[in-house]
Amino acid sequence: MATPKVSVCMVTYNHAAFIGQAIESVLRQERDFALELVIGEDRSTDNTRAIIEDYQSRHPGIIRLITSPNNVGAQPNFIRTYGACEGEYIAMLEGDDYWVDDQKLKLQVELLDQNPDLVMCFAGCSVVNEKGELQQENYVPETSRRRLTQNDIIGSYCPPTLTVLFRNRMLETLPPAFAQVHNGDYFLYSMLTSKGDAAYLPRVVAHYRKHGGGIWTAQNLEKQYRGNLRTNLAVLDFLGGKCPPKLLTALNWFYTQLCTILWTQNRRDEFWPLYREFARFSLAHLNKEFAAYTFRLLTGRLPEVK
Repeated sequence: MATPKVSVCMVTYNHAAFIGQAIESVLRQERDFALELVIGEDRSTDNTRAIIEDYQSRHPGIIRLITSPNNVGAQPNFIRTYGACEGEYIAMLEGDDYWVDDQKLKLQVELLDQNPDLVMCFAGCSVVNEKGELQQENYVPETSRRRLTQNDIIGSYCPPTLTVLFRNRMLETLPPAFAQVHNGDYFLYSMLTSKGDAAYLPRVVAHYRKHGGGIWTAQNLEKQYRGNLRTNLAVLDFLGGKCPPKLLTALNWFYTQLCTILWTQNRRDEFWPLYREFARFSLAHLNKEFAAYTFRLLTGRLPEVK
């Protein structure tokens, strides 16, 4: 098999109802370059693997299956699948989402080939429900439908992963912290855009499926905030401790929201360690928000949890 121009990195777990549509949307892509579809299957308890193996038997030169005897978890599954991708470019698509534009890869490859200063590109994406019924048209904010720099992404905006194409091997290795974060796509794009900008392709190319089994939709607000806090702290570490204004704003938000949740639920044994961590962070970055939050705490005027 020729070295692929594009590797599609697909991670999946218990996506039997959706995986076929995801795979078909990759196979339908119009292209004049070699393509591989690398699927990380994390020991599903339904027949996801059997469906993948059926497709693999019909497309052995395109589909590679990565699996193991035991479930390894979402982030380790992504890391091993990402590491197995051999293409010049990598696109990502989870097993419950799908592409709706058969020219997605072709147009994005042309864009990156013609613009070596770009490290990645993204495009429009709509939201559908479990049945595939449209819930929201292109959810990329109007203000983000443009060329983005690292400063636009850090602490601010994460392009929809299922629309992204980026240059492979831009990072020598993923940092150890990557295995511990919950939203690795935001962390990955924060690192990639240290090497170049991200362009926007002005068309809807994919459908993001919102359903009860999704990773983020299955988490409550506190877990989401904890995950976002740890990821942004990992980005801060990647930046060598330098905290841009947008990142500072994001970290303040997650610290204050989590502290408020713990305080109002009378979970003092969890509140005080997080509050002290917030204090140390604020001292290191001359952060005035900590003093303002402490005043609101003492006067009983805590911010609303949103």
